[in-house]
Amino acid sequence: MSVNSPQLTSEGIKTLATELLDVYDRRNKPLFNTAEMHKQEGEFSVKRIGELEHLLYSAELLSGQRTETISLGSTVMLLDIFLDEVDTYRLVHPVEASPITRKLSIESALGKELLLKEKGDMVTVHLHGTRIRYQIIDVI
Repeated sequence: MSVNSPQLTSEGIKTLATELLDVYDRRNKPLFNTAEMHKQEGEFSVKRIGELEHLLYSAELLSGQRTETISLGSTVMLLDIFLDEVDTYRLVHPVEASPITRKLSIESALGKELLLKEKGDMVTVHLHGTRIRYQIIDVI
């Protein structure tokens, strides 16, 4: 694995590839009527195409091997000690992170705290002056 190669899930690679195709398609179908807006839209498209192509060409597929230690690609079940609620998250590269799909960036505050922890461990995250404690219920 190269130092600059992001490890992405197969879903993440598909999502980026779909976005790339959408940007290619939009580039040929301008949304704005004014010349200046059309120019700005074109510049954005060219920049985004470059970013997506770079990510896709350099990406490595995340291996599906599971371990008891939390790492990139792990799915974790967490118990919020204060709320007494259990949530499940998958740790992913930042370009895949999405709260809606419960994909947590390894560069987020919680993601950083979870790395290299194991089932049963406690983690504490400080967000906006509030301390949130979680217990790791399972590593899937």
